[in-house]
Amino acid sequence: MAQRGEGVNPPDTTRPAQETPVPGQALFATPFERRLTIARAALFWERFWPALLPAAGVVAIFLILAGFDIWRFTPVWLHWLALAGFAAAFSYMLWHELRHLRWPDRAAAMRRLERVNLLQHRPLEAAADKLSAEQQDPIARALWAIHRERALAQLAKVRVGAPEAGWWRRDVWGFRAALALLLIVAWASPGEDRAQRLADTLNPGTAMAPGTLLAMDAWITPPAYTGKAPLFLTRDGKPVHQQTGPGDVAAPLSVPTGSLLKLRLAAAPAGFAIRFGKSEQALQPVDERNGEVDLAIDLTQGAAPVLSLVRREKVVAEWPLQVIPDLPPQIELAGEPKTSRRNELEVGFTAYDDYGVQQVKIEMARDGAEQSVSLDWPTPPAGAGEIADKQSFDFTAHPWAGLQVQMTLVASDALGQTARSQAVTVTIPARRFMHPVAKAIVEQRRELALQPRQWQRVVTALRGLSLAPERYRGDATAHLGLRMSAARLNLNRSSDSIASVQDLLWQTAVHIEEGRKTQTDRDFQALMDKLQDALDRNADDSEIQQLMQDMREAMNRMLEQMMQDAMERLARGEEPEELGEDEEAMSGDDLQDMLDQAQDMAQMGDRDAARDMLQQMQRMMEALKNGRIARMPEGRQNQRGQRGPRGQGQQGQMMQEFGEMLRQQQQLLDRSFRRNQQGQRGEGQQRGENEADARQQEELRRRLGEMMNRLGERGSQLPDQLGKADRAMRDAREALRRGEPGEAMQGQADAMDQLRQGLNQMQQAQRGNPDGQAREADSRQNSRNPQRDPLGRNTTGYENAGEATQVPELAPVERAR
Repeated sequence: MAQRGEGVNPPDTTRPAQETPVPGQALFATPFERRLTIARAALFWERFWPALLPAAGVVAIFLILAGFDIWRFTPVWLHWLALAGFAAAFSYMLWHELRHLRWPDRAAAMRRLERVNLLQHRPLEAAADKLSAEQQDPIARALWAIHRERALAQLAKVRVGAPEAGWWRRDVWGFRAALALLLIVAWASPGEDRAQRLADTLNPGTAMAPGTLLAMDAWITPPAYTGKAPLFLTRDGKPVHQQTGPGDVAAPLSVPTGSLLKLRLAAAPAGFAIRFGKSEQALQPVDERNGEVDLAIDLTQGAAPVLSLVRREKVVAEWPLQVIPDLPPQIELAGEPKTSRRNELEVGFTAYDDYGVQQVKIEMARDGAEQSVSLDWPTPPAGAGEIADKQSFDFTAHPWAGLQVQMTLVASDALGQTARSQAVTVTIPARRFMHPVAKAIVEQRRELALQPRQWQRVVTALRGLSLAPERYRGDATAHLGLRMSAARLNLNRSSDSIASVQDLLWQTAVHIEEGRKTQTDRDFQALMDKLQDALDRNADDSEIQQLMQDMREAMNRMLEQMMQDAMERLARGEEPEELGEDEEAMSGDDLQDMLDQAQDMAQMGDRDAARDMLQQMQRMMEALKNGRIARMPEGRQNQRGQRGPRGQGQQGQMMQEFGEMLRQQQQLLDRSFRRNQQGQRGEGQQRGENEADARQQEELRRRLGEMMNRLGERGSQLPDQLGKADRAMRDAREALRRGEPGEAMQGQADAMDQLRQGLNQMQQAQRGNPDGQAREADSRQNSRNPQRDPLGRNTTGYENAGEATQVPELAPVERAR
């Protein structure tokens, strides 16, 4: 007889008995075993899923109630009780349904496979049976083998089949469909915060009924530039100025555009939002422990919106607002811009803005120019409404100096809104250069600004200027500036490169024009600024006295440098500037007196008058720096000319002769340079010119000897530089006689340098001589007024120092004293 076994493979009679499969093979040993395991898992799911139906029903009812938000209308204690009831029901249903759930056995899995595959007579069990060991009949064994093969053939077609939920067995009335429909309806409403509703359901006490408002602080902060105070929307935690209903229309609150709404709620429940116009912003806690909310909203709409505090589409409080727009500024020129006496452009304006102008710019443009010039106005007057201001600008260093431009003022407010004035045509003041090389450099700089495409002509001109270093005293800095400008312009013509070349050319021209005076000017201006600052902050007397002493020394150094420059200009034959009929000559003595007066005023407490005196003195220094040599109407000149002691006119005449000698020596040097450049061309003509210049050079040397004799007869100490100048003139004469103008140039340049040094030493000796009655220099003007040096200073001592300018009377000092 056959015996039931756990194996599925039939025994093979041709194999030894020990190879018969052992019952209870390992899982997944054969394809059938794998299908059997899957069938057991499917059977477990078919038993587990229906067991969850009661607990799922409890969860569905809970979610339906949360979706309809009924907890907003229930007391907190009832809410807690309902949560506890739902939790208990859910736990009980799970326990009751899952306590008997077990993993299906092998036999149950076989029954499921037979049921799914509609197998009759239990072929799975037949395949697992085995023949009894007592049966030895060969025919019986053959029949048993055929039976096993047929059973195994049926097993090859066995399928597991999809698992079945089986809910219909537990819910014959279809309650699950009703719950699903209610769940969809509860959570399908648009525009609401579903997650927040669920959170309110799980947190009793956080949901708020309509019309309820928690303690809240709300205010509107206008922009700082408006100067307006904050506007509070709540008082004692309750809203004020609010619109309580459709019938109660409150007057809108006027707030400037750009105002910030600040809102703070303590322990705010979830779901709150601020609605302003068409925008809405949820309130997010900044402190998770107490639910505090801090929010800032920018109010920039220009209509009459309503500010609302809402929670889940329901208005809790609202305030009507009127956002006032910020009007753009207005600006116009206050008269035509004009050039001041200090060669600066004076520009004034009047402007208006409802909250105050923040910035003013000057824009200048030229027809055909690719770029315009923009300059920030120094800090404009603060305050709302109409303002006015006037400033002076120094544009002399700009490449457009001396040209006509279209000027426009641009005003902007805090929001960046701008307004433009009507454009006017102005001529930018230009600096007046006296040195011919500096003047030529500035002209080439202007040419480069007007016609940048003609850069080749500028390069050629700059190279030509660099080939004559003696024209600018052989200054290595100036020579290098010219060469670098030409080379840089030849390599790169971009806008940035051209701008850098223009800046370098300006610095070179100023360096040639001013020479060593530049650092002296900076020192003087720095001391002037320090002194003005000390007066403004009421510094102690010791500090002011020290600054006054430093100012006196700096002014003396500046006057000495001015005198040397003035003598050089006279030597070149340049005429000093003629003063107007309403102008008076100014002198170094006047400046010293004014500085003394300012010091007395400061010590006596009248510091405003001291500041005015310093400003007037600075203007006088600017006039002297610009080459204002004393030239007055004849009547005034005669009056002042009668005041010096006799003999000072002779000394002034001698200084004038020295200046004329310098000018003639410069002409000889220029002619020698031109002949040296021409080389061997016109050799016969050059020989005659060299001989003529040699005779003139000897004449200058003879005149220098006569002047040295006259100085010796008067008992004056002769500077060593005059003797060196005599020897240099002699060397130049011999070189010209030999027909070597290049060699003569060295002697002529040395002669000029020694003459200048000698003149400077004589001037210093005159200022240091206690018996000296003069401070003279080589000025052509002194032939008409021997009592004045090239800077217009008295040569008769200090007794007439106050005549050159309007020095304030002693009344203010006496009042201060």
